[in-house]
Amino acid sequence: MSAGGAVVGEPVLEGVSRIPGFVNCYVYRAGDETFLIDTGFWRRARSIVRAFREARVPITQVRRLLLTHHHIDHRGGAAYLQEQAHAPVSCHADDAPFVDGREKAPMSLWMRLFLHARPAPVATVLKEGDSVGPLTVLHTPGHTPGEVVFYDAARRLLFSGDAVVEHEGHLALPAPQYAANLAQAVQSLDRLRTLPIEVLLPGHGVPVTKRVPDLLSELVDHAPSEYLRPPPE
Repeated sequence: MSAGGAVVGEPVLEGVSRIPGFVNCYVYRAGDETFLIDTGFWRRARSIVRAFREARVPITQVRRLLLTHHHIDHRGGAAYLQEQAHAPVSCHADDAPFVDGREKAPMSLWMRLFLHARPAPVATVLKEGDSVGPLTVLHTPGHTPGEVVFYDAARRLLFSGDAVVEHEGHLALPAPQYAANLAQAVQSLDRLRTLPIEVLLPGHGVPVTKRVPDLLSELVDHAPSEYLRPPPE
């Protein structure tokens, strides 16, 4: 988005657009500030720059790159986009070492061989309750230790990252094998259910604009039995 009304990617609602892909990257405008939420794989970063160019919006309008968590499909393009936009990267303190390269992110060998990401310096470490423009940072650990969601209380918007995703018209958790602590991820759903949410903007799937509280309640009610059931003997 830009102050002149140009849309980068697909419009969702006023001030919010989506650059779709395996991971959704969101462009969020609040007043004179523009934020990019998540950056996708590193190979995707050039397509994000292209989306800005096609909309005739300078990518330097992006003031901050906000990461919901450290997984490579969400932060892989951060270093490249940081250079292009001259915008600082922000993520939760618990995930920052994986983003800036101080620690190697846990992943399988094949992922290490085929999925690369340059470390990106983290300018701001986020914590529970921080404000980023109109957005409030909520710590929802489980998928990763530092998973966060970004909540606009005035507009009842939630950028949910992988704390909750959309799949075939329903809300879900990502595949259990990718969770750092699955029980914690299930627990984090409880706090999301307490929020007044009218629009949910997930990291995977499509934006949800109808029945968000009902869909969240359905997920919270069946998540313990569906995701935490013991494996078959």
